[in-house]
Formats: sequence, structure tokens, C-alpha cells
Amino acid sequence: ANILTNPLIKLAPTFAALVNPDGEILLSGILKKQVDRVVGCYSAYCPDIEVANIDEWYRVTARRIA
Repeated sequence: ANILTNPLIKLAPTFAALVNPDGEILLSGILKKQVDRVVGCYSAYCPDIEVANIDEWYRVTARRIA
């Protein structure tokens, strides 16, 4: 998903429900000041989270645990 942060947060329960156990969801186009909010929200559903960045853009990869 490469959409705005507020929709990413609002849709977290829906997105997480669509990810298979041991599946991943990739969220990109996130600004540094928004990363903590996104990670905090998705960690409730996907405890295995990786954050990477290129310049000011961040990517959050979250793995749903079975």
C-alpha cells in the first residue's frame, strides 16, 4: 500500500485481516515523522515489523504471526 498515513491507520484492521498467517504487508511512502504512528498501529496485528528507508521515505514491512 502506498497511500496516506491516516487511511493506512484507519484501514489497519481490514488490511491485517486480509494477510494470511505468516504473510506480510508492505506499507510504503511514509514520512519519518509518521513512522512511529504506523508501526504502533500495525504492531497490534503484526508483531514482527521491519522499517527501512531511502532518504525521507520509509517502508514498513509487517509479518503476521500464525
